[in-house]
Amino acid sequence: MSTNIEIVSSHIDHEELTRFRYDIYVRGMKKNVAGADHDLGRISDELDAISKNFVIRKDNRILGTLRLTYSDELSSVPAKFAEFQEIFSFKPFLESACGRLCFTSRLMISPELRGSTLLWRLFSEAFRTAMSDGVLFDFCAAPPYMAQLYAQLGYRRYKSNILYQSFGYDIPMVQVLRDAQHLEKCGSPFLKALHQLMPDENCQEVEWFLENYTDALQTYDLQSLDHSHALEETARLALECTGETIFAGLSRKEVEELRLNTYPLKFESGDHIIQKEDQREEMFIVEQGSVSVRQENISGDPIILGRGQIFGEVGLLTATGRTADVIALEDGLILVLTRQTAMRLIKTKPGLMATVLLNIGRILASRLTGTYEILKQEKTNG
Repeated sequence: MSTNIEIVSSHIDHEELTRFRYDIYVRGMKKNVAGADHDLGRISDELDAISKNFVIRKDNRILGTLRLTYSDELSSVPAKFAEFQEIFSFKPFLESACGRLCFTSRLMISPELRGSTLLWRLFSEAFRTAMSDGVLFDFCAAPPYMAQLYAQLGYRRYKSNILYQSFGYDIPMVQVLRDAQHLEKCGSPFLKALHQLMPDENCQEVEWFLENYTDALQTYDLQSLDHSHALEETARLALECTGETIFAGLSRKEVEELRLNTYPLKFESGDHIIQKEDQREEMFIVEQGSVSVRQENISGDPIILGRGQIFGEVGLLTATGRTADVIALEDGLILVLTRQTAMRLIKTKPGLMATVLLNIGRILASRLTGTYEILKQEKTNG
């Protein structure tokens, strides 16, 4: 069985790549993606011609993809350049004259490879290529369930979240490729490649980034903040919660374990955190602030969820489309628990997850009873 990471070059390979995208995004994730050709079963756009498309090829099949688009090439597509500027606010990075920028997109992995080391190999090959091509900053828009993975690679949050086309609620992140100190801090697999490609060297762009974006990092990049303080805040929240909550029956140690396996995500008033029918699989725990939930086919006032309450639990358990719109009512903080992390914890921390899943079941039962009462009242009044 041969497995290779390569850059697509031929027309035939590109056609196979576009069909693989369609299988993952449309057939698998049920996304209504721009550039999808439903007659031919393929996804492509104008950036493919100016980008480097990396693929994982195993037994002569494409099972993973990732795309790098360089800023100087992107400028040849003015509409996309303007769109990316709106999403990533990268103009200061260009004006700093520190070097080249690139944008990572179209990351897709076949289900049979998820959890394997091939994902890290794909990222590492793209990292090496970007470094060799003189890239200093790489941007991506990560969905909440992928943000923790990108953070482990060395990407950091530096601005507000976005609601991006049909992809839903995404998190703009940036990686300073030659920031060895940060790569070491987060245990990034890129650190080894960086040392091989660039022995110890002072990097002007690292100093520039920290000088200009430290305040933004402290505001948005909660993953980099003091873990002991974060654990204390979550433990305090667990003690405050009463009734049917995600923390019921968990010891202090288990609360900390759960917290360490989530991704902290700051949200802002008006953020559309979940769109109805989104095909995403993460669950959210509200640690600060509140959100409004409007369920499908349920009239009346929306449900307000605050500290200690959860949403997105149906997607976590069933991997089906979202059943409600969730919008932030004020600035706050949520903890993101992904389906992949939950499945891993079931194997490694079965006691913890048994209690968590029991709590989710109780919360769902309580909400189902409440919905039934609303529908019953509506029928009586109607």
